[in-house]
Amino acid sequence: LAIREKVLGEDHIDTATSYNNIGLLMKGMGELDDALVLYKKCLAIREKVLGEDHIDTATSYNNIGSLMHDMGKLDDALVLFKKCLAIQEKVLGEDIL
Repeated sequence: LAIREKVLGEDHIDTATSYNNIGLLMKGMGELDDALVLYKKCLAIREKVLGEDHIDTATSYNNIGSLMHDMGKLDDALVLFKKCLAIQEKVLGEDIL
């Protein structure tokens, strides 16, 4: 991650992928607050670089929604899952899902 931040920059899509992957690991370790910080960094980059209607941005909404579910924040999780689904339907089409 440090190399990607230094060489590619903090707003590079590959740096976002590193934030996501480390967030996934932190979630698995039960470090939910730390995972949330990393997932949000990833989402911010994906929204900025790829746009709000990109499938990878939808994946970030899904990941944060899953984390919110694990944290017992079900209302927040539902909002994020619906955002993810809306993007997927828009990008992939309702028939694919």
